[in-house]
Amino acid sequence: MIMPIRPTDPFTPKAARRWMRIPPWAQEKILDNVWCGQCLGSVTIILETAEMKGDDLVLRGTCKSCGWNVCRVVEPEPA
Repeated sequence: MIMPIRPTDPFTPKAARRWMRIPPWAQEKILDNVWCGQCLGSVTIILETAEMKGDDLVLRGTCKSCGWNVCRVVEPEPA
């Protein structure tokens, strides 16, 4: 089991507020399901940065398996 990441240095203040609104079980699922173009599959991200781009939360980091750069976009919830 991966420990949920708590907003600290990698998160901008706005991204941290958005991340904390996501339930811990969903945070874990998001971090464990990132596409890696090198592994050609779903992998776990080692988070390096988290920022907001418009209404989207953008998580950037590396693949836990191979070290390739990966990114995960978390879109806003429908209103």
